[in-house]
Amino acid sequence: MYFLTQQDPNYTIKGSRDPLGFQVLWQAAGRKLIPHLSTVSGSIIDFQIISLAFYIKKEFNISDEEFNSFFIKLEQLMAYSRFKLNEETGFNGIDKVRKTLQSGSSTVKISNAEQILSNQRAYGIWGKYNRPFTDMQLKENEEFDKIYKSKIENNSEFLNQIKVLIKKGDTDTASVSIEKLSHFTSLINKPTDKEKELFINKILQDNCDDELLKIFSSNPELIKLGGYELFEKISSNSNNQKLKAEIKHIVNTEKVLSPLNRIFRLLQTQSFWSKEQIDNNENISKWRTNVDSSVLDSTTKELSILLQKSNWELVSGLVKRNEEVSNLRNSAAWVRFAANGIEVNHFEGAGEWEYNPESEMDNNYFLYTYVSLFEQLN
Repeated sequence: MYFLTQQDPNYTIKGSRDPLGFQVLWQAAGRKLIPHLSTVSGSIIDFQIISLAFYIKKEFNISDEEFNSFFIKLEQLMAYSRFKLNEETGFNGIDKVRKTLQSGSSTVKISNAEQILSNQRAYGIWGKYNRPFTDMQLKENEEFDKIYKSKIENNSEFLNQIKVLIKKGDTDTASVSIEKLSHFTSLINKPTDKEKELFINKILQDNCDDELLKIFSSNPELIKLGGYELFEKISSNSNNQKLKAEIKHIVNTEKVLSPLNRIFRLLQTQSFWSKEQIDNNENISKWRTNVDSSVLDSTTKELSILLQKSNWELVSGLVKRNEEVSNLRNSAAWVRFAANGIEVNHFEGAGEWEYNPESEMDNNYFLYTYVSLFEQLN
């Protein structure tokens, strides 16, 4: 006799951009070169705003509990100001800001209830920049307080507005004249002098004696490149052996992860694949790379072996990998073995592309964030 229990609502197929658990692998490789940046911490203005917030916290003795509310309101104030500075520059919350400023009202409301995102703390500046800002130890620099003290004291309108926001409680609303917003834009102008020097020294750090900064400063044309070409040009323009080793690690990591990811996405284009279809698929056969596995971490090294196997053995390895990753997430697997083949039960991210595994990369290893910030500071 069989007894059926109610389905565990947590043990269902869950959406994810990372069904093979590759994100932790490429990020670990990227961190060996670029220690503090993330894929979403690419705005100098956001770094300026969080720097202002932490200086104000110290200067006005704002408690940790009160700082949460204050930060949300400061981010709103500066969001409206940055839109006035440049309507073309994107940032999280711009849709709400644009709608408000184009509504015809003469004021904007600043409060915890008027958030510019569904969850401003999670999806706004705090969620994206607090960790990089803290790890870089920006506010521990001896010039930090001097820089932001000067910026605020030279802007009396901003100083007065900040005092108002500090006094407002969690449920209070401050109304700010739209005409005043232009007075605050000087705080987020392109960094110069000591602020620029601080950001270059802290934000553009790497783990190789800041060799990246030297290379891009001497070879600014490299910022126009991308993919493997960019990594290879960086390596060829350096005599730093540690940097060369980290670049080699990154390149070989990507030459494992990218083709395996593309093959998995190809599998998702059909609900069922027979073993014969897999064995005869030309893309699975040709989306392979030659890898120097000696420079890889143990997990990526094991994955690299799949690239040397038959189509069916490679796909079987991906099915098992997805099952392992899904189990760790308490989720049902996206693909499963079936009679004489595999069945696909989730299609998020499916696609079949013209793809050259020797030249195309799927992951950025934080280098594109670095390049963007370098451009903004120069």
